[in-house]
Amino acid sequence: MRFNRLTAFFFMTFTITWLCWFPMMILNEDIIILRIAGTFSPLFSSIAIVLSTERKDGLIRLLRPNLQWRFPLRYYLFALFSTAAFSLVSIGIYTLLDREPLVFNDIKKIYLIIVVFMYVLFTSVLGEETGWRGFALPILQNRFGPLKASVILGLIWGMWHLPLFLIQGNFHSHIPFLLFLVQEIALSIVITWLYNSTAGSLLIVHIFHSASNTTVGVLPILPYPPRNDLLPLYLICSLLILFSLFLILTNRLDSSSNKKEIVTDEV
Repeated sequence: MRFNRLTAFFFMTFTITWLCWFPMMILNEDIIILRIAGTFSPLFSSIAIVLSTERKDGLIRLLRPNLQWRFPLRYYLFALFSTAAFSLVSIGIYTLLDREPLVFNDIKKIYLIIVVFMYVLFTSVLGEETGWRGFALPILQNRFGPLKASVILGLIWGMWHLPLFLIQGNFHSHIPFLLFLVQEIALSIVITWLYNSTAGSLLIVHIFHSASNTTVGVLPILPYPPRNDLLPLYLICSLLILFSLFLILTNRLDSSSNKKEIVTDEV
């Protein structure tokens, strides 16, 4: 494991997560305890590998970026509100096309949006990003560069969710897997830009991921039954892809402001 830490991380993450999620797939039921346990696998796997190879100093380096908050205000604003902006534009385009009016999945969530944000953060996102972006992304960037690293990690990140698409009652089961995979790659590119532009801050990554999941869950984007219209989701994915292409074409992924030390490692 000392010489193949990234391979070990992906193996451990998929094994633990899928062992937690497969019972839900077999029972065809979304069991919240198992879902949360599986979601925290990237965090536990990265901590276990770092402790076994770098001990206490490595663990501090892994976790310290979660408290890294000194960066320009514009990144906070983007992390908090960009997905909401994309969603509202998508809803506006949908309305202009004279489709059936969209309604909120649960109007109460609008008044509890901070509570929903905190729930998403503490039951999902905190279990993922220290592993995906804090551990795996620096190693992949060091070997492949930011763009290829983002695409590779986005593909792996998307595939990691696969069991959720086979569980009735989980919102993933209403989304085409290929569309989700493309979305995860685009999201991975955007997150890499945020990560590099804030000198490797995991705090901004957690904020963006939590705000994105909260927004899409609250606004009428996902195709919950009985409304099975996928157009709002296609629209927001299209906007996300366009923004990720903008980041690529303007060469913004490899930010010179990234001062985080990246340690060479073997894939």
